[in-house]
Amino acid sequence: MPSSRATRSISDVFVRPSPPATVAGASQTSADVADVLSERPQAPADDIESWAVVVDAGDEMGDRVAESILTVADGLIGTRGSLEEDGPHADAVTYVSGLYEPSEETGQALVALPSWATLDMGISPGPGRRLLDLRTGVLWRTVARGERGRFRSARWSCLDRPGTAVLVATGGRQLLEPMCRSTAAQRAERHPGVAMSVVGLADTVVDRAELGPGAARSSAATGGEISLCRIASFAVGDGGSPDLEPLDRAQRTARRRGPKELFREQCDAWARRWAVADVEVVGDPELTLAARFALFHLAGVAGPQSEAAVGARGLTGPAYAGHVLWDADVFALPVLAAAHPPAARAMLEYRVRRLPAARRKALELGYLGARFPWESAVDGTDVTPRRGVDPTGNFVPILTGDREEHITADVAWAAWHYASVTGDWSFLEGPGRELVVDTARYWASRIRMDGAGHGHIDGVIGPDEYHEDVDDNAFTNILAAWNLRAAAELARRSPPPRLAEAPMALEERQEEAQRWTALADGLVTGYDAATGRHRQFAGYDELELPLVAGLGVVPVPADIVLGRSRVAGSQIIKQADVVMAHHMVPTAMPEGSLRRDVDFYLPRTAHGSSLSPAVHAAVLARAGRLDDAVELLEIARRIDLEDMTGTTSGGLHTAALAGLWHAVVFGFAGVSVGRPDDAALVVDPRLPDHWSELRLRTQWHGRAVQLRLRSDAVSVRCAQSVTVAIGDGTAVTVTPSERWVTVER
Repeated sequence: MPSSRATRSISDVFVRPSPPATVAGASQTSADVADVLSERPQAPADDIESWAVVVDAGDEMGDRVAESILTVADGLIGTRGSLEEDGPHADAVTYVSGLYEPSEETGQALVALPSWATLDMGISPGPGRRLLDLRTGVLWRTVARGERGRFRSARWSCLDRPGTAVLVATGGRQLLEPMCRSTAAQRAERHPGVAMSVVGLADTVVDRAELGPGAARSSAATGGEISLCRIASFAVGDGGSPDLEPLDRAQRTARRRGPKELFREQCDAWARRWAVADVEVVGDPELTLAARFALFHLAGVAGPQSEAAVGARGLTGPAYAGHVLWDADVFALPVLAAAHPPAARAMLEYRVRRLPAARRKALELGYLGARFPWESAVDGTDVTPRRGVDPTGNFVPILTGDREEHITADVAWAAWHYASVTGDWSFLEGPGRELVVDTARYWASRIRMDGAGHGHIDGVIGPDEYHEDVDDNAFTNILAAWNLRAAAELARRSPPPRLAEAPMALEERQEEAQRWTALADGLVTGYDAATGRHRQFAGYDELELPLVAGLGVVPVPADIVLGRSRVAGSQIIKQADVVMAHHMVPTAMPEGSLRRDVDFYLPRTAHGSSLSPAVHAAVLARAGRLDDAVELLEIARRIDLEDMTGTTSGGLHTAALAGLWHAVVFGFAGVSVGRPDDAALVVDPRLPDHWSELRLRTQWHGRAVQLRLRSDAVSVRCAQSVTVAIGDGTAVTVTPSERWVTVER
C-alpha cells in the first residue's frame, strides 16, 4: 500500500489542547481583529460584481447551497461556509484532502470533521450579509446592529500555509459572552491519521473574572463588544497518528504572526495566484465572476503536497463520498496544469501511487497492464457503489464500476496533457511513463480482433451513461487508440532506464510499440466516411429517435422523464460522448467530422450531467456556432451559482467548474494543446459580438503569459520569452516587456 495520507482510513481527529491565551496579547489581538475587519470589501466597489459572491439574508439560496458556494479551502483542507453559530444544525464541517473512512453505503467516504469555525454563541445574530471575496479568499459576514447587537467576522484558509485557517470576529456581549466562557474548553476527538489544533483568544472590555479564563481586559475594545481570533492548524500523517511537532510548529508560527499578518500574507498569496491565472470577459461581468469563481474553487481542491485526491465535489461537500472520478483527470487537471502546475503534478502522483492496484485489477479480469477504477479513494481499488435508488424509490444496479472503462485512457491523457502544458517531457519519461504504457498494455489485451482485421472493445459504458453495456463506443475506442499511439511514441522515443543496458528487452519493447500502432490503426472508431460523422456505438443509429426538444428545456433528466428503459432504447444521450472526443483529442478526429458530429448529436443530447453544457460550448465555439455555444456556456455558468440542478447542496461540481474554464480557454480563445515538444502556444479566438475582449492570464511551459484577444487582433505580454501561434498561421515570439505585442488578424 502506498505511503500517503490518502491511503489511510482516517480516523482520528485529535483536537490538541492548547491554552487559549497563547495567541497574542489581548490588546494586540483586539487591534489586529479590528484592522482585519476594516479591510472588508464595501459594495458597490467598481469591480466587486466580478470579484465577489454575495449572499444576503433575504436571498432564495438554500442554506446548504450557500454553505457549498461559500467554502474556503487551501488545497489541503476545505471548510464549508456555514454560519458560525449553526453548529450541529448545519453541515458545518471541514474536509481534509484524501482522508477517508469506511462507509457502509459507499465503501469509503471522505471524513467530515467538525468545523473549526463554529462559535458557541448565546443567540443567533441572524445571517446578515456574507461576501466571499475571490480576490483574497476571505469569507466576510456582517450583521447590522439591532436587538441582538452587531456581529462581524472574517475567515480564510491560508493559501500559502495549507492546513492553517483563521477566524476573526467581533460582536456584542450577549452574542459572544458564552463563547468567552467556553473558550478554554477543549475537545479531544481521535481519528488516526490527522491532528487538529484549535487555539483562540477572546478579548473584551469587561473584567476577566466575570467572563472566565477565556477572556482578558483590553482598553482597545469599545462599546462592550468582544473581539476574538481563532487559529486552526491541521497535520496529516502518512500512517497512524501524525507527527505532532509540525502541528505545534505551524501553530506557534501562526500565533506569532497574528491575524493581521496572516491576513496580509493571504492577500499577497492570492495576488500572486491571480497574476498567473485569471479570466476576464470584457462586456460580461457575470461570466467573468463565474470563471473566477471556478478558478478560485479549483485552487482549493489540490495543493502542491505529495499527492492530491480530487473528488467530484472537491472539498466543498459530501456528494460522491469524495471519490476520485474522471472529473479530476479530464476536467480539473488541465485547469491546474495551466494555473498551478505543482497541484496538477500532485494529482498525477495520486494515480502513479495506485498503479499497483490498477495492475492487480487488470490481472484479476484476465488482462495485461493496468485498469484504473471508475471511482477511487484510499488505495486505488474500485469503490463504485453497486446499486442506487431511482426517483421512484426502487433500487437499480450501478454498472459504471464494471463497464465505464474509458477512465483508463483518461488517466494516460491527463499525464500527457500535463506534460504538454508544462513542457515537461521528463515526467513522461519518468514517473508518468507507466501511466501511459501500462494503460496501453491493458487496451492491447482488451481489444478483440475479428476475421477482417478490425479491432473491437465490447461491453462498455461511454460518457453517455444512458446506454449501458454497448460495443464499440466511439469515445472509448478513440481514446484507447490515442492511448496506444502515445505509448508507442514513448517507447520509440527512449527506453525505460532499467532497460537501457538490455538490447533484447529493448528490441522486444520496439516490437510491442509497433503492435500498439497496428492495433490503434485497426480499432473501430465508428467513423463513417459516407456521412462524415461518427456512430456513437454499434447499433446506435437503429434506435428510436425522439429528440430532446420534445422533453423540455435543457438540461433535462431524460431518464426520469421517459424512464430508464425507454431512454436506453432511444438515441437520446445524457452528455457529450462523441463530442467529448472532439474536445479531448481533436487532432485524432477525421477532418470535417467536427461540424457533422455536432450537428447530429446536439439535438439528441439532454445534458443530464453537469459536465455536458461546458464541453458542448467549447466544441461549438471551435465549430463557429457561437450563438449555440454562448447559450450552453450560460447554462454552465449557472450550474452551481444558481443551483441549476438542485444538487449544489452536496458540494460544488468540480468538473462543471473546470468545464467553464475549458469552454472559455479551449473553445472561445481557441487555445490548443498538442505535444510536450510543441513550443508555441496556439490561440485561435472566436468571440461572440457582445464580448469586446477576452483577457486571459495563464502559464505555458513554465512561463506566465497574458493574452488580450479580440476578433481582429491578439495581444501578448509575458515575463519570459514565449512563442504564440495565431490560428491563421502567424507566429510571433514575444520577449519580456511591459509593452503589449499585438498581431492584427
